[in-house]
Amino acid sequence: MDWLPLPRSVTVQSERYPFAGCHAIKHPLGWEASVRPLRELGDSFGGWTCFVERDESLAGDAYRLTVQNGRIVIQSGTPRGAFYACQTVLNAWDGKSLPLLEVQDEPFLAWRGIVEGFYGKPWKHSARLKMLDWMGKYKMNLYLYAPKDDPFHRERWRDPYPESEMERLVELIQRAKQNFIEFVFCISPGLSMVYSDPAEFERLTAKIEAVRQHGVRTFGLLVDDIPETLQHEADKQTYTSLAHAHADLANRLHTWLNERDPDSWLIVCPTFYHNRGEPPYVRELGERTHHDISIMWTGAKVVSREITYEDAELFRSAIRRKPFVWDNYPVNDYEPSRLLMGPITQRSAEALQHLETLVSNPMNQAEASKVALGTYADLLWNPTAYDPQRSWHASIRHLVGEEAEEAFAYFCQQNLWSRHWSAEPPPIAQAIEFWQTTGEAEPLEQELRRLARLPATLRQVLHDRELLEEIEPWLWRLENISKLALELLEQVQEDALNLRHIAEEIEVIRNASEAVVCDGWIERWIRDTLEEVRG
Repeated sequence: MDWLPLPRSVTVQSERYPFAGCHAIKHPLGWEASVRPLRELGDSFGGWTCFVERDESLAGDAYRLTVQNGRIVIQSGTPRGAFYACQTVLNAWDGKSLPLLEVQDEPFLAWRGIVEGFYGKPWKHSARLKMLDWMGKYKMNLYLYAPKDDPFHRERWRDPYPESEMERLVELIQRAKQNFIEFVFCISPGLSMVYSDPAEFERLTAKIEAVRQHGVRTFGLLVDDIPETLQHEADKQTYTSLAHAHADLANRLHTWLNERDPDSWLIVCPTFYHNRGEPPYVRELGERTHHDISIMWTGAKVVSREITYEDAELFRSAIRRKPFVWDNYPVNDYEPSRLLMGPITQRSAEALQHLETLVSNPMNQAEASKVALGTYADLLWNPTAYDPQRSWHASIRHLVGEEAEEAFAYFCQQNLWSRHWSAEPPPIAQAIEFWQTTGEAEPLEQELRRLARLPATLRQVLHDRELLEEIEPWLWRLENISKLALELLEQVQEDALNLRHIAEEIEVIRNASEAVVCDGWIERWIRDTLEEVRG
């Protein structure tokens, strides 16, 4: 089975039965939303019936699922658990039939999701709606709305959202609810807020109240990427430190929220968010803030190649609670010329045990991010069985389908590197090295031809037009730089060099697109070859 995420315990029989939906779905009162994935298949006259039963012995979002011939039985203690069981049914369905199976399943981490927290052009509204549907399908349940370049989130945090923007937010909130996702509205006032001014606190809560009225109960107070000292004279007179000011603001907001909704949840992103708990700010913030307030952490670094349980324990000791991890992968705002299309690695089950929550910060390219995000969904649900390569291939198949899987996987292999995130060199690097050491051109020519053909293939087989639009700059670069490299290789072999033409063409490509593919190996080979020939 092509599971994503992989269930904790599953037994599948080889026998399959035709399935095109259920003619009847029975569920507890008030659980209609939990069976929506099956309901949307439409009524079927094939005789299948789904029975959804409440079982309070199943904690959290755990569920049991049994598929028999013509009968689906789901047991869960919560509607969300039943919703996840329905998604598992659809995961097992090949569009024509269902296997007989038994599943006993539950998430490893209670909260798993995404923080739209990058710099640069925010996602389109349609991309956010599509992402929320995707998250529900793959059992993610936490979405933090925090785009840095939304002016009403950061620079203009005091100003109410215009009516049209508020309407979009409300639609996102409703779509999240349909997918059993906790919508977290984040606000980032730290660039200009006078923390000690009561009027400023009223402006903050007025902004939050406008969103809270639409059913949001979880909020993020982000004071990251701001000056590391108090900026206003009134605050310097009131507080002994920046941590003192942030803790006071967080505690007041926590109290304000709980007075209106005891189930509210406040998440704080501190100014010092990447460390092992050494900065005095971190310890003071942990000491002063209410223990129910979550505190974010990106790991030992801003972009942490590895998150270990030792580092998590050091930070936990400093903040006096498990850290809420804002994981900066596959985000590419620090290097927008690159895509990061590999699986998440080096986050073990042992490390995850020391975390309260983990959310991934994706790329500016929402659809392309789903390759890595699919592996996150798999990891956070069942980390003890997580295999990055199995998960990566499953994520690609779920995103683009079997027809496009091979070509798209090869494209992803050409886009795995950034200054903070490394992988083994691409296949073209081996071909270049072989040519340099032996003078044998055939492997290099074959690889370049394969790369040159790849963009045209993907334009033909990819049916996700948004994905194709996002990756087009990298397809164009790959196609043109590979063709130019083939032209140079042919000139070298025939000893008929036109160095000026090659040099001019590589500058045209560089000026037309900043996209980087194959970690820049092809461009470097062209330039190095030109320099070598020139002598």
